[in-house]
Amino acid sequence: MPANNSAKNSPLRKNPIRNSLQLAWHFYQQQKHHSSQRVLRWVQGILLVFIVTLSQTSASIQAYLSHNLANLLGADLVLSQPLALSASQHAELAAMSQQIVLSQSLTTTLTHNGQWQRATLKAVADDYPLQGELRTATSQGGQENVSAQGAAVGEIWLDSRLLAALGLRLGEQLSIGGHRLTVSRILLHEPDRLMEGHTVEMRALLHRTDLQQFRATDDIIQHRYLFAANAQQISTILQWQKTHLPAAQVHHKHGAHPLALFWQRTENFIGLASILLFFMAAIAMQQLTRAQLQQQQFFSAVCLSVGASKQTVLHISVLKWLFGLLLLLPQVLAISALCHWLLLQWLQAQAFAQQGAAGSFANLAWQPDIALAVKTIVASASIFLVLNFPLWLALWQCSVRQLIQPQRRSISNAVLFGCATLVLAGVAAHYSDNGLLTAMLLGSMLASIALLLVLSWLTLSLCEKLSQPFSGILPFALYMMKQRLLSKTTQILGIGLAAFLLLFTLMLLKDLGDNMAAHQRTHDGNLLVSQASSAQMADIQLWAAQHAITIRQHKPFMYVQLTHINGGQLADVMQKPSDSLATLSRPVRLHWSEAVPGNNRLVSGQWWHSADTNWQQLSVEQEVMTDLGLQLGDRLGLVIAEHYVEFSIAATHAYQSGAGAITFWLQMPPAALTHIKAPHYSMASLELQPEQFSLLGQLWQQHPSLRMVSLQELTQRFDSSLALVTRLISGFAGLIILLAGVVMVSSVHAVEAKEQKKNSIILSFGLSKRTCLQLNIIEWLVTGAIAATGAIVATWLAGLLIYQSQFSLPYHPDIGWLLGTLAVILSLVTGLGIVLSKNSLAGSVRQLMAE
Repeated sequence: MPANNSAKNSPLRKNPIRNSLQLAWHFYQQQKHHSSQRVLRWVQGILLVFIVTLSQTSASIQAYLSHNLANLLGADLVLSQPLALSASQHAELAAMSQQIVLSQSLTTTLTHNGQWQRATLKAVADDYPLQGELRTATSQGGQENVSAQGAAVGEIWLDSRLLAALGLRLGEQLSIGGHRLTVSRILLHEPDRLMEGHTVEMRALLHRTDLQQFRATDDIIQHRYLFAANAQQISTILQWQKTHLPAAQVHHKHGAHPLALFWQRTENFIGLASILLFFMAAIAMQQLTRAQLQQQQFFSAVCLSVGASKQTVLHISVLKWLFGLLLLLPQVLAISALCHWLLLQWLQAQAFAQQGAAGSFANLAWQPDIALAVKTIVASASIFLVLNFPLWLALWQCSVRQLIQPQRRSISNAVLFGCATLVLAGVAAHYSDNGLLTAMLLGSMLASIALLLVLSWLTLSLCEKLSQPFSGILPFALYMMKQRLLSKTTQILGIGLAAFLLLFTLMLLKDLGDNMAAHQRTHDGNLLVSQASSAQMADIQLWAAQHAITIRQHKPFMYVQLTHINGGQLADVMQKPSDSLATLSRPVRLHWSEAVPGNNRLVSGQWWHSADTNWQQLSVEQEVMTDLGLQLGDRLGLVIAEHYVEFSIAATHAYQSGAGAITFWLQMPPAALTHIKAPHYSMASLELQPEQFSLLGQLWQQHPSLRMVSLQELTQRFDSSLALVTRLISGFAGLIILLAGVVMVSSVHAVEAKEQKKNSIILSFGLSKRTCLQLNIIEWLVTGAIAATGAIVATWLAGLLIYQSQFSLPYHPDIGWLLGTLAVILSLVTGLGIVLSKNSLAGSVRQLMAE
């Protein structure tokens, strides 16, 4: 009874909330300068800064896009399609709206004095623009003027880049298809430029009357109808479009920005890649949890001895963790706000500039969203809560007996693994927009992790076994590393993953670009014709024969628009954004072939036969099937030349190298051509000698709408994209490297007490501290060597898989690069490891005797 009364009268029972807060605060103050707590703050801080910065940047871009949709659309609603509206369709839409303005555009190649440049021509009439300002200048760098209407008949306005590329000056004449136009103004801004998305095409504006002089067929001209309409009229037009023109693209002021899905996919990709950050953070927090378990259990046992309940002890531990997180927030918010601002500045100066959208995003403002930041921090705190759950579960098992008879209670590895898996699965589920992307990213990460784990276990176990018959520093170092296999494995994982990401970015992607260019030159020549009409292709063949130019490939196709899947409209069936969906929302190429093309292989299903009477069959590329979740037998509704045709998926094909790179997502039997009346086009590849490129001007002067691109230009585009991706991933790799360092620090702190005892025992045998240092250097050299080897092997395997799937070629990495990388990793890991292990080297015999 007295004991029970004492427990009931315990100070912790009188005012539990206040006393729990006081004890939690006191415990936090005692431990906040402890090394493990500092490392924990680093882990949580890095992740918080990354997540808050990502969410703030994405929100700023999406808010900007949403806000500017109304101002940069150039109309209340825009309807776009390749063919012009019929007279009856135009009359119906005119009755539903207040005004309709037509603009026509086509991609062409302009030539002047032996120079040529690809550009987009837009033809308008005197009623353009419908809304917004059309801004021009009458001299380079001159004052902007607002024009009430577009170019007059006989005039053409060029943007400043196109003017410089062609070496033209204002007042000079430009010949297009034999028709001469006077360059009268510099085009600065079009109010409906938003519809161009993130294109990099140079631009020109002319009158619709002049466009008719080029004798361009309607099927290569994009017809864009700008509507002035109120909200009710917009709703009516949208319903009419779904029924009568399902293949047309429609954007309106109350809808989504054309680039909104593009940036959502970008955010999802970065979010999925951040799984690697969370994985490394989980490793670090697992080590820190083990390091602080003994102190936490001792404090909990003391609280239990004075009458506190287990619930109170758990509350104190959670409150202590919460204090640490709350006091971290001011620094996190300040640093993430700075990173947010710097990232927006970089996007304006680099990313948008390279995508040709710098002008559209010049006013992208830094606007921190406090509510979003709080929401993001709460979500991140939930993740940290799950990762800390194993510690609190161990505290729940604590008892007063530990004060009298110390017991070693370790945290269950199954619980640690389960919590980490739960966090990673939650992040993947939140950012995943399609199964294919998620599977590829997670698969590559898991493969790298598995390789590093297996390599660590095999190397340490095998080396320790082989060195048993020998004596000396090296066998002893290997023996000690084998005894601490778990901590060494975590160090190797952190270092190896960081090295793998850097190697993959800096070396493999560069090699990939070089080999792509060489492979394409071998099989496809150095000039690609991406679109040529039947008449244009006939002239190309004649021109090639005259100049002894080899045509490597020649494949026909027609344009189709996917509108329905299994009877449902594409927009209703497919909700999640993906690259395949973004491409299929626009017209795509449909090829016909009797047999499986030489650069394709049949994956599943059955290819059609010449005697087969069923012409409504399709073979769909494997990646598209996976991306959109399609299956054999599914029905695809295609609009071809304004006619709706339904096909069933009979086969799945995939690209294979060896017979050229021109391949198609959709293929059908040649028998379908007798049932489908649509314009036919061709893709082709040619091999030109360097001096023959000057002859291309003849073709472009004769056929301005002919679409051709040289291998050099394709390589430059790839290199510029690669440079942008490399900068992005290198910045992301900086976070990986920082977390890799944190993993090293946490693993060192987790075994610091054992390391000091080991060094003290070594000193007690009469050996010097120099021997302890040598052992430490050997351990870190072996750790760095295993991590670097794992990263190099993982990079080689990734390269081998990519090269086999794309080129059927072996991957031969640069040996000099690999050896240099190995030396750099060994030097950095050993140097940092020695610095971090400084405290463990401070052990002494006196300290051993005291223990």
